[in-house]
Formats: sequence, structure tokens, C-alpha cells
Amino acid sequence: MDVGYPDTSAQPLLGRKNLLNLLLLLLVPLPGVAAARWLLGAFAPGSLPPDPGWGGLASLDDTAAFLLHHPIVAVNVWFFFNVCVLLWLISLVQRSTWLIDPYWTLIPLFIAHFYWAHPLAEPDPMRSVLSLGVLWVWSLRLTHNYFRRERWRFGFREDWRFAEMRKQNRHFGWVQFFTVYAAQQIMLVGLTLPYWAVQLRSAHLGFWDPLLMLLALLGIGVAHASDSQLAAFMRENERRAARGEPRRPLLETGIWRYSRHPNYFGEQLFWWAVAGWGLVVGEPWVAAGAAINSAVLAVVTVKLEQRMLAVPERRALYQDYRRRTSVWIPWFPRRA
Repeated sequence: MDVGYPDTSAQPLLGRKNLLNLLLLLLVPLPGVAAARWLLGAFAPGSLPPDPGWGGLASLDDTAAFLLHHPIVAVNVWFFFNVCVLLWLISLVQRSTWLIDPYWTLIPLFIAHFYWAHPLAEPDPMRSVLSLGVLWVWSLRLTHNYFRRERWRFGFREDWRFAEMRKQNRHFGWVQFFTVYAAQQIMLVGLTLPYWAVQLRSAHLGFWDPLLMLLALLGIGVAHASDSQLAAFMRENERRAARGEPRRPLLETGIWRYSRHPNYFGEQLFWWAVAGWGLVVGEPWVAAGAAINSAVLAVVTVKLEQRMLAVPERRALYQDYRRRTSVWIPWFPRRA
């Protein structure tokens, strides 16, 4: 497996490696889907037995009843085995963490629909539709951007952050279980907690619901515009290099003129809008996932800017760009 961001344009779309990784991508979620179907259909509608508690798991039915009474526990159990353990084992064989990237865009849908199909769900129907609808738009947007960036290749490279960890730590094989997969469990289960609140806590639809939907769509729009402008910038640099012309060292036009990381801003705006539904239904603690995500993106922002400054021919330009451009929130540039 290649690491980092090498050029994959020459890799054949119908090559053996690409097709095998596509098949792997399609097969990995099947155990989790089967487990969810079993759990949600373990009891006839309206016949869910009482919660047996932690000490009452004497049979498979007791376990199913316990997990249904504690859906967040059920999601964590599913994530641990179907994502952390399974994807980690695959990464040991392939020596690449690439699978977690496309699943980042799909796992929130799986979790949100598990809460939606839960036998104890009692949401306001319109709020349920609005919140799930914007999540589908988010997922389709991010999935398209991921595969557009990868040129529709599967598994030819891994995220540069994990690639650097692999190069720097000879024990990365087992360390990645915690730094990559267990960390993703905390983030993704945390980010989707508002969907537990929306589906299992009932509250009347109000003024905040359409406003949160609009904020979520605005976040998706900002992230899409940012990523599309970045993709166009990279394609233009490839064309310039092919013509023997110098590459443009820095993207500072479009929305990137007003923010150094507008894609991160759009992503955070989306998840904070989703977290707002937790507040609306009386479960403000579910915003913890959005807070963790913002903290992680702050660390990633610092690392990415250090990476930009490490390129000698770009350092002075980027330092000037930093002085006059907002970090996340798009705002008018400061005078140099």
C-alpha cells in the first residue's frame, strides 16, 4: 500500500487491486448490518421485555433486551467489533488505514438510522425527517469529495497524518488500534449522539428546527465550495506542471481568501447545527461530540499549517497569508 498522497492517476480503475478493494469496501459493513437487523427484530413490535440490567444477561434474549434498552451501548458494541477490530485487522494485512476514510462518511448514517428504527423511538416526525435529510446530504457530499480526491481509486493511499505516524513509530501496527480506530469511535459515536436524542426524546416542532436545518445546509455548502475550489486548484497545478509551467504555491482566492480552513469551518458548522437538535429536545449533553470534533480539528489545523510552513518555497507566502486571513470563520482579510 502507498502512503501519503502520491499520484494515483496512472492506476487502472479496472485493475485487480482497485476491484478487490472495492469489493472489500462493500463487504466490511455486512456483519454490522446483520447484527443490527437481528437486534431490531429480536422481539415482536410492542413486546420488548423489561431491562434486565448489567447483571441479568443470562441468555441471548436478555442481551438483546439490554442492548435495546441502552441503544448508545449497542452502538458502541457494534462500532468496537465491526469497525475498531475488523478494520484494524484488515489494516494489519494491508499495512494501510485507508478503509476508515470512506467509512467516516457512511458510519453516521448507519448509526442515525439505527436510532430511527429503534423500537423505543418516539420522535417528532418532521424533526426526524429534517435531521436525517441533512445527514444524507452531508454524507453524499463528503463521499463524493473523498472519491473525487482519490480519483475513484480504492485503497491506494492513506491519510497523510496516519502515514506520518506509520513512518515515525515502528510499533504503529498495534498503536493504530487506539490512535486511529478507538479514537474514531469516540468521535463518530459522539457526533451522532444528537440523533439518539432526536429519535428517542419527543418535543414539539418549533422555530429552532428549520433554523438548525438551514445552518446545517449552510455548513455543507461552505465545505462543498471549499473542497471544490481546492480540487480545481490542484487540477490546475497538475496542468501547469504538465505544460512545464511553475505551480501556484498557494490557494488564496474564492472562499479561501476569507478563511485558511473554510472546509473545517463548514464541517463544524454542520455538526454544531446537528448538536442544536439535542438542546431542542432537552438533552444538551449530546453536544459533547461536536466539542470533541472541534478540539480534534484544532489540533489537525496546527499540524496542517506546520506542514505548509515546512516547504521552504512556500513558507514566506504562507506566513503572510496567515497574518491577514482568518483561521476558520470566513471574514474580511486584514491589511498586510
